[in-house]
Amino acid sequence: MRFASPSPMIRAFMLIWAFTALIPLYATTVIKASLDDLIEKSTTIVRGKVVGSYNTAQGPLVYTYYKIQVSQTLKGAPATQIDVQVPGGTFRGVQQNIAGVPQLTTGTEYVLFLWIGPSKTTHLLGLSQGVLDITTDAAGNVVVVRQPNSELSFEPLRMNLSDLKSRVQSK
Repeated sequence: MRFASPSPMIRAFMLIWAFTALIPLYATTVIKASLDDLIEKSTTIVRGKVVGSYNTAQGPLVYTYYKIQVSQTLKGAPATQIDVQVPGGTFRGVQQNIAGVPQLTTGTEYVLFLWIGPSKTTHLLGLSQGVLDITTDAAGNVVVVRQPNSELSFEPLRMNLSDLKSRVQSK
């Protein structure tokens, strides 16, 4: 018994289906991390202000890069400016929102827990977990704060910046 070969249209459809089935799905997994985990696993911890941002696409993924003007390095090699890549953002009308990714505000100062990936790109460690807001309490102390996040269920954090520096230095 002899089978007829599929028509060119069917072969093209099968080829397209095979390629789309092989395209990997991209996902971001965030593991809940303690403050000590963030300190130990970060390659760099900085205090800095967001001075700008831009978006790019790499294949089907959109990334936002935040330009950070560094005022203090708590861990790692000193730098005056760092570009930090986070997944998601808007590029050429395509918007990608990813759970757990912080939206940093230009002109705002943060403490950032960073790591350098294999491509030498700087990333936030633990996404939103790796961002602490900086504020001043009623006594005039500089305080770092991480807001609770019900979406990713990690705990709030509030401590004096000087205590955070001591903790980083003790690790």
